[in-house]
Amino acid sequence: ILDRSGVMWYYSPANLTKENTMKITLEVVERFHEKWSVAENGCWEWTGAVAGRGYGEMKIPGTRKQVYAHRLSYMIHHGEIPEGMFVCHACDNVKCVKPSHLFLGTNSDNHLDMKNKGRHLNGAKNVQSKLTDEKGRQMHSLSRQGLSQGKIAASFGVTQGTVWKILHGERWQHIYHEINGNKL
Repeated sequence: ILDRSGVMWYYSPANLTKENTMKITLEVVERFHEKWSVAENGCWEWTGAVAGRGYGEMKIPGTRKQVYAHRLSYMIHHGEIPEGMFVCHACDNVKCVKPSHLFLGTNSDNHLDMKNKGRHLNGAKNVQSKLTDEKGRQMHSLSRQGLSQGKIAASFGVTQGTVWKILHGERWQHIYHEINGNKL
């Protein structure tokens, strides 16, 4: 919404209170454009403050509100972000704020995009995993030898449900496809 003074206001349609609005003034737009530079790959890389996981962020002047830089870029260049939507990076660069590299998606869309581009922390890539690729292969081998999923689970310190998901390709899909001769 544009008010009489030329200030853009973005809001969640479900909640029109002043606390849930974001005032995008000319000052905000100018500050935003001072805080990125063009990278060799064409991304507009954020050079301002960085939050957790490497996402750029900017404080909105006159407020205590911090906003992710890529979300602010989307609002400045494309408009409102609908409730429940994510601003995703087509370029997979979390510091990028280039409008043409940003798109809206649901949480599921974002995870599917990440998985399709090979950025999903599956298997041993996940540092919190109790298992390795080799242990996943061993589970398949033990199952083919007739060992129950419960006994396999106990020997690897995981649940029977985890073993079932690995053996049926719902988890550690790369191992499942490697063993069954299917490509991802």
